[in-house]
Amino acid sequence: MAKGNCQFEGNGGQYFSAVIFHLGLFSLLTLGLYLPWALVRLFKLKALHTTIQGKKTTFTGTGGQLFVRLLLNGLLTFVTLGLFGPWAFCHIFRWKADHTLVDGTPSRFTGTGGGLFVLYVIHLILLPMVTFGFYYLVGMYRFHAWKEEHTLYGGKFTSFGAGLGEYIKICLLTWILNSITFALFSPWSLCMLYRWQMGGLVVGDKDLVDHFPPVQTSLRAVLITFLMGLLLFASAGFFIYEEIEFHIKAFSEGSFKETGVLKSKIVRNRTAKPPSSAVSKSAEKVKKSEAATGTVRKEGVGKPASSEKIPTQKPQPDTQDFENNLKKLDLFIKDHPNNGMAFYNRACLYSSKGDLNRALKDFTEAIRINSENADAYYNRGIIRVKMKKYHMAVQDFQRVVTLKPAFQDAYCNRGNAYYALGKHDLAIQDYTKSLKIDPNDGDVLFNRGLAYLALEQKDPALSDFKKASQMGQKQAEGYLKRAKDL
Repeated sequence: MAKGNCQFEGNGGQYFSAVIFHLGLFSLLTLGLYLPWALVRLFKLKALHTTIQGKKTTFTGTGGQLFVRLLLNGLLTFVTLGLFGPWAFCHIFRWKADHTLVDGTPSRFTGTGGGLFVLYVIHLILLPMVTFGFYYLVGMYRFHAWKEEHTLYGGKFTSFGAGLGEYIKICLLTWILNSITFALFSPWSLCMLYRWQMGGLVVGDKDLVDHFPPVQTSLRAVLITFLMGLLLFASAGFFIYEEIEFHIKAFSEGSFKETGVLKSKIVRNRTAKPPSSAVSKSAEKVKKSEAATGTVRKEGVGKPASSEKIPTQKPQPDTQDFENNLKKLDLFIKDHPNNGMAFYNRACLYSSKGDLNRALKDFTEAIRINSENADAYYNRGIIRVKMKKYHMAVQDFQRVVTLKPAFQDAYCNRGNAYYALGKHDLAIQDYTKSLKIDPNDGDVLFNRGLAYLALEQKDPALSDFKKASQMGQKQAEGYLKRAKDL
């Protein structure tokens, strides 16, 4: 294999002003009018740092000449809806070659718009499409190779052999570092590209110099990029399928709202005070209350997909009504054993009567049928708090916030469970997350104050009690009145 006999020796520092100020800032401020002059500045810098067959190169073009060519070719490309683009590129390449001198001898460009058009359609449109875009970098590599193979530097035959892998590496590195540095790495990335380009050139008579073979389309590159694109497409398709399957499953269970969501709350049925057994001795003067009493949020219930109405749980003081509702749910579940919402509604009914074991069993069955039912996890967590199975309750609330990150009560009640376990730091973290969703929740502020107090952090505790009291939290007022004893 031939080795390149050309070299580029510039560095990013030498190109910083030309790229950042001339190509970037000045061109932007002039709405692109200065761009031709900025490009010519780069062409001259590149020639200054380039040697071809050990000979010096110079560039003699001017910004005014490039401005006229860019304007005319741009207009022709615009009015032909882009079809003239390959011929426009060839006109610019030809002008650039004519003004690139190798030891005083002009270069020549031999490519044609028709030849570039074929390459453009195949390598920059068709193959990227069939490979879901992954072939695009390979197509750009072919574009670079085609341009160099049709440029006769100093009028001598030129071949190109720079590696595709190195080109892809430069492109990826450029994208990553420019994203991190807000494009300040651009001068160095441009020099990397110049060094790769010139290092892959062999210039000279065929009889005297060992040249690279013509660049061809690699079937392996096409296959690899196709498989990469197919993998991405399949992953996206699987995700979409999962979403569709989830919604179909939800519809098959019934297009209705859930009967209720149990709340582990004691203050205004909004929040739960951590178990009194975990409160510090100084806090025992305040009247204690049970942790995790539950209320049911009642919501409307619609029709399931089967068009049969699911019996809904409506807590009633009358035992007869409870028995009637339970009987209806039992019969419905017997006919529809895979309807998760029926088990969910029966669990809520059991919970309303304090039958925690049966409620836990039915919530678990509802979750088995539909593992995405966040409210079933939430209610099961409440039941487990009541049963003092705090570790398991934490797991349920964790699943809730995974499915519904904005579920404020789940953070609050997981904090309560952590408090009961004596993990006050974790409790404070969850109360804080709950307050980020609703900063005006006085009950959660009160709970966090208790957690701070358990850690003997008096100042943040009193701060939370004060804020909670201002929001009408009565228990916080009691703690503030006894602040001297805390």
